[in-house]
Amino acid sequence: MVVLRAFCFIMILGCASKFNLESNTFINTTESYYSLWNSPIRGGGSGYSVYVVLDENLDLNSKQIELQGIYFKEKYSALKYQKPRLYQGFIKNKTNHNLLESDGGLRNQSDQKEETKDIPFKLVGQEAVIVYKVKNALKYVKIKLREKKTLETPM
Repeated sequence: MVVLRAFCFIMILGCASKFNLESNTFINTTESYYSLWNSPIRGGGSGYSVYVVLDENLDLNSKQIELQGIYFKEKYSALKYQKPRLYQGFIKNKTNHNLLESDGGLRNQSDQKEETKDIPFKLVGQEAVIVYKVKNALKYVKIKLREKKTLETPM
């Protein structure tokens, strides 16, 4: 009986700590932002470019931190190194897979399926969760991104 209780207690603790959010200690939330992009080509899609700016006093190597990705707008994107203190991710919206046929009619292109993955966090508005590794342990930190408008130029 005691072994069963101990096992249940360990299982509850293990499941509860799976997606614990850490306090933000190294991401500069005043500079981190996202911008909306649209392809100029019909059917080219749209989405978000997400820019994560790190605190200038942080040395990722000395702290053994490795940025993995970001959850934003109900989707996940890997974060890629751009330059010191700056990482970028791309999140593509669902695209309209209608194609024009030679006779001018529309046809639905169903052979391309987008892979969707349920995210383990409840995000609203401009909230995002950054996934990173510290000494091979996954950690999560929730931040709020600001929107940065891009200049649109006609083609």
